[in-house]
Amino acid sequence: MKRSTLLLLSLVFASAVTPSLGDVPMTKWGKPSLQGNWDFRTVTPFQRPASFVDKEFLTMEEVEEFEAAVVAGREARAAIDFDGEYDQQDLDVGYNQFYLDQGTRMTTTMRTSQLVYPENGRMPAMTDRGRETAAYFRILQSRSPEGPEDRNLYDRCILGFNAGPPMRSGAYNNIMKLVQTEGHVAILVEMVNDHRIIPTDNGGPDLPADMRLWKGDSRGYWDGDTFVVNTKNFTHLSRFSGTGEGMLLTERFTRLDENRLEYMWTVEDLEMFEDKFTAVVEMQLTEDDVFEYACHEANYAMPLMLSGARKQEASGEEDDTWLPSWSR
Repeated sequence: MKRSTLLLLSLVFASAVTPSLGDVPMTKWGKPSLQGNWDFRTVTPFQRPASFVDKEFLTMEEVEEFEAAVVAGREARAAIDFDGEYDQQDLDVGYNQFYLDQGTRMTTTMRTSQLVYPENGRMPAMTDRGRETAAYFRILQSRSPEGPEDRNLYDRCILGFNAGPPMRSGAYNNIMKLVQTEGHVAILVEMVNDHRIIPTDNGGPDLPADMRLWKGDSRGYWDGDTFVVNTKNFTHLSRFSGTGEGMLLTERFTRLDENRLEYMWTVEDLEMFEDKFTAVVEMQLTEDDVFEYACHEANYAMPLMLSGARKQEASGEEDDTWLPSWSR
């Protein structure tokens, strides 16, 4: 093939995958508009499945087969008749398919995992400290709680599941509302309660090292047409897939076109993991709105769990079944 033909093909390909500013809504102050309600549901696995061990991308036919298998699996589980006996999962995850909204499509990148680094699409190995810390929290969650502080942050409605940071597709409420001004970007995920207000000029001096926040201290800046957010100063309880208070999070928001927002994030915590890890997902603009979650305000489960634990204590009953079924 002639060199001129190769060059032409490369230019055509580049124009197809690289957004031009003409395709991206802009703010009046000259930056890409990130504002809107963004749906980040996807059935793309977070980690690459063993069946795709050496395959980073799927063909369109393989994507359709994978999506169909996911839907068929859900329908099969929904059709299972109740056997008359409850187990731990029926108690702490008492949802059926009616309450779940996990999506039915893979991301438009057609990748086999949301993780893009390490290159095998799998989480890096934990360090000895990381494994020891994970074991400590596992034991803590297994025993009868003496007070609310003994339960995880999900039970306490302080942090929640897919909201992060970083944000990651979950079982339901996979919508992120982003509001943008020239000086700040605000992010609210429809999960639990909290939001983030992020300065766009790096926000001045860093917080003191001993000032720790549930969602960390986020500072943003523009790198060309990409909004970059660096977050640190997490608490030791703000654990994301096994991270600790030393986690450094970098998020990159890039408007691709009228309807898509690329969300890339990297976690680095070499005290807990032997390497950093990076994930990418394309969010879709949606007309659906974000509703109040009101998790803490309606958290009737917490006093009921604690009163149950006190009743077990009074009767001399020992119970080590408190570990949530999703952690088993």
